[in-house]
Amino acid sequence: MLYVKTCKYNLDSGYLEAEDVFGNKYSVDVCAVEYEYADNMYDRSALDYLLYNKPLEYMNLLLSGELPEYINTHHFRLED
Repeated sequence: MLYVKTCKYNLDSGYLEAEDVFGNKYSVDVCAVEYEYADNMYDRSALDYLLYNKPLEYMNLLLSGELPEYINTHHFRLED
């Protein structure tokens, strides 16, 4: 299990960059994650919310395998 200490989204590269408590650095291609888990714009909006507002939680959900469950329960739909 990784213990992520810091995490930020690099808008220029499109990667989520993280560092664990041991000093190891990790990069995650956000486009690849969206391609794997987001089937529609509502799923992407849930991922985007996490990415821009809570990148550490995004990384922890991704590493723990709970990201699909989060997406299914946190849709951000516009009201008609």
